[in-house]
Amino acid sequence: MSQPLETRPRLLLVDDEKANITVLSAALDGAYELVVARDGEEALRLARALARPDLILLDVMMPGPNGFAVCQELKNDPATADIPIIFVTSITDNVNEEVGLKLGAVDYITKPISPPIVRARVAVHLRLKLQNEFLSRLLDQRTKDLESARREARRLMGG
Repeated sequence: MSQPLETRPRLLLVDDEKANITVLSAALDGAYELVVARDGEEALRLARALARPDLILLDVMMPGPNGFAVCQELKNDPATADIPIIFVTSITDNVNEEVGLKLGAVDYITKPISPPIVRARVAVHLRLKLQNEFLSRLLDQRTKDLESARREARRLMGG
């Protein structure tokens, strides 16, 4: 019997500039499954798709809803709220960085990017996401175990 193929983390790259997508793709290629959106509407559609991304790299300045609006909408949707978002933008001022982080992004990278830094930050945030998912599953299982033990104790005590 053959082993199932190991799935690579899925990253959604969102930028309206083809050159930026090319640079990000080159920095991340091989280790991840890359999905590309060229505007905010497409980003929202792909983020909500059946095969949701594990992490989103999101530009701020785009046609249609900008990156801040996309982030806010994804964070307000329970189905996508847990997807880590890293802003990758040419906007370098602290005010916009603060806005992005307050909206729920986990990181903020300015262009031009450094491929090793992007790879490192993506790896860190994917690792944190996996750890959070593991802890959440563990908590759910422990809660079920405690509820089961409580029911069994009541049964044994005649209640």
